[in-house]
Amino acid sequence: MPGPSGDACAACGVPLAPDQRYCLNCGERRGPARIDPVAHARANEAAREPAPAEGAPVWPLPSPRVAGIATLLVLGFGIVAGAAAGPKGKPAATPARAVVVVAQAPAPAPAPAPAPSPAPKQPAPEHAPKPPQPAPPAPSAPEASAPQSSPPDNSSSGNSTTKPEKPSSNDEPATKKPDATLKHVWVVALTGHTMDEALADPSPMPYLSGTLRPKGLLLSQYNPHLPGGLANLIGLISGQRPTAAQRGNCPAYNDVDLQDRTGCVFAKDIDTLPGQLTAVGKTWRGYVEDADAGQPPDTCRHPAAGGPLEPVMARNPLLFFHAIVDGGDCAANIAGMSRLVPDTEDAESAPDFSLVIPDACHDGADQPCAPGAPAGLGTADAWLKEQLDPLLASKAYKDDGLVVVTFDTGPDMAKPLGALVLSDAVKAGGTDDRDYRPANLLRTFDDGFGLDPLARAKDVHAVPITKPSR
Repeated sequence: MPGPSGDACAACGVPLAPDQRYCLNCGERRGPARIDPVAHARANEAAREPAPAEGAPVWPLPSPRVAGIATLLVLGFGIVAGAAAGPKGKPAATPARAVVVVAQAPAPAPAPAPAPSPAPKQPAPEHAPKPPQPAPPAPSAPEASAPQSSPPDNSSSGNSTTKPEKPSSNDEPATKKPDATLKHVWVVALTGHTMDEALADPSPMPYLSGTLRPKGLLLSQYNPHLPGGLANLIGLISGQRPTAAQRGNCPAYNDVDLQDRTGCVFAKDIDTLPGQLTAVGKTWRGYVEDADAGQPPDTCRHPAAGGPLEPVMARNPLLFFHAIVDGGDCAANIAGMSRLVPDTEDAESAPDFSLVIPDACHDGADQPCAPGAPAGLGTADAWLKEQLDPLLASKAYKDDGLVVVTFDTGPDMAKPLGALVLSDAVKAGGTDDRDYRPANLLRTFDDGFGLDPLARAKDVHAVPITKPSR
């Protein structure tokens, strides 16, 4: 209780105010002591808890000052946590449970501030995906609006004279079906040599090296790696893997057995590039020199089953597919060389695809077609000039046309045969030194005509051909 006015401190004599219980000078208490809340709490706690076992450690309670500081820290933590859980924070999945903290303090601690209620859930957008968890995630844009991206495919882009890396003929091809970029294609197949020999300096083929080479793109590494010109041409028009008999130029005209890869003539269900073209309303033709010889001419003639081949048949791959020779239009689609140039004069009626095969007198082989007859690359060069000069000047060639001059076999399988591509859609005088096979050329034709790639052509890339600008 307060002392009388003017009463002095019993210890030091300093005057005290009437309601002053402690001397500011020495700290002496005036009057009887009030109830000590800390002692009272300790007494109550001791009454509720059993006495510690004998020998057990007894932990002293904190001093009033320490208890007060702990209380203030707990209150501060509650305020910070409450602010973090307010409307600006993420809504909790379930309401937070209140945490009760018991601390001994000089004075009763106020109750902690209640946590603010979670922010009301916003309705999800009409097309937002349903969340997989009970707590809804932030709304996200529909999947269709996300930008789609894929790595570019550069393995068949551009006509380059240099390459950082040679792509294999088994490179994964693009899956998108390309738009048609070609209207007319002619493949001229010489034999017995390579482009390196034909384009040597000095060249035994001045027309090919001096006139055609500056206009075309050289595929310097084109190589079928197979013996026998017939086998390579069969792969070129069908994408099929030639049999052993076909690699040996088919000594007998018998059917192919796909189980053991024998025989020469593929069954009717084996498709070809000519068959693909016919199926979509396009046209094809084989120009085989001397195929129309005889009276009456029969350009689709072939041996009976098991019979031997005539020389004019030995390099004509069109005769080794039942799908072609058993069709009613075989004779109409295989013609003699005299039809080649006249057929190019009208772009609308010219065939979409043509295979041009000179006879043994003009194909470039060193073996003459008759005793004393000229042979070799010089004779083939003169024949090329006679056929290709008017073809390259024709309306059909100028109407998105493409000519490929190549060899179907050479003196050494390890050396590339090479091929020269003539078109307004390639780089004139350029060189592409990537590896190519007959399946690559077939893929080029399929892509150029807008067809699905056939057989082994599905697994390779095309030679880069672009539609010429007009």
